[in-house]
Amino acid sequence: MSKPEEWVELRTDTDTGIETIRAHFKGHAYDPHWHDSYLIGVTEQGMHQFSCRKQRHTCIPGSTFLLEPGEIHDGDTEHLEGFTYRMLYLPPDWLEQTLSDLFENRPDNFELTIASTLADDRRLTLAVSHAFLALHLKEGRLLKEGALDQMLELMTCHLNWCKKDIIQSDNHLALKTREYLAGHLYKDISVSDTAVALGCDRFRLTRSFKQCYGI
Repeated sequence: MSKPEEWVELRTDTDTGIETIRAHFKGHAYDPHWHDSYLIGVTEQGMHQFSCRKQRHTCIPGSTFLLEPGEIHDGDTEHLEGFTYRMLYLPPDWLEQTLSDLFENRPDNFELTIASTLADDRRLTLAVSHAFLALHLKEGRLLKEGALDQMLELMTCHLNWCKKDIIQSDNHLALKTREYLAGHLYKDISVSDTAVALGCDRFRLTRSFKQCYGI
């Protein structure tokens, strides 16, 4: 860590593949980056600030923040004491399968998008904290599954169910994406900008590019 008062605890649940992280930062926390997983987390203490979807967000204790795979975000704080947060990284395959098991009225061939980056939902915040502790502290499977089910039930109120296009091969899209990025090398473009320019959604673009190029 760059400062002695900063720390990070990272653990992985072997049953689900979910990673849990609890961390404390002061000032600048991390540069813009993105993940393959769905992120859901809460701020324990302080004021967590980050940029995402071309907006500046502030997450305070009691709020929940949610990010889709591929969404670029950063992190910092102006709070003198820094900020502490706890986060769950949900693998897309696990999330899709678990939601399929939990909800009978789900659409066929669905994909999930997050309606809003911040949620002022105290019940969801509490459920996220319980699920985090159950996994991070390596509780029994029954307790972990119950906590995760409760979290997902509340989390789906903040998700959109979108029907996926059936794609045979996206190598051509990955090639077009690479050409587009090369042609706009010195411009500050986003994944969403690129997807719009190529006439597709960002999930399909990110998935095809990773399948073809491994990144």
